[in-house]
Amino acid sequence: MSWQTYVDDHLMCEIDGQRLTAAAILGHDGSVWAVSASFPQFKPEEITAIMTDFVDPGSLAPTGLFLGGTKYMVIQGEPGVVIRGKKGSGGITVKKTNLALIIGIYDEPMTGGQCNMVVERLGDYLWDQGF
Repeated sequence: MSWQTYVDDHLMCEIDGQRLTAAAILGHDGSVWAVSASFPQFKPEEITAIMTDFVDPGSLAPTGLFLGGTKYMVIQGEPGVVIRGKKGSGGITVKKTNLALIIGIYDEPMTGGQCNMVVERLGDYLWDQGF
């Protein structure tokens, strides 16, 4: 299965009539493995900051998580494993696997819990597969 299929069929799938607004699978170095058409253009330093927070949990809390120039307030996550952010009625979930970052961006009416479930389920599967 191609990486794009994981984005199209698993991350951008419909859950209870809702779906993510954007999703991506990136390498730890920020290389693009697959993205949805709506995924924002991001800067390398934004991915570097996310990776730093996985190594040094809490480093993003004072400044916020930035992706594509959009600032998300960092909320509860799992240190070293999942970073969650909130902006207005939407937010972001970033799950780290052995080799990749699984990123989901949502807006209402989708909930943070639904986004977390979609992103983290795929992340757990890829982790178990060695990715």
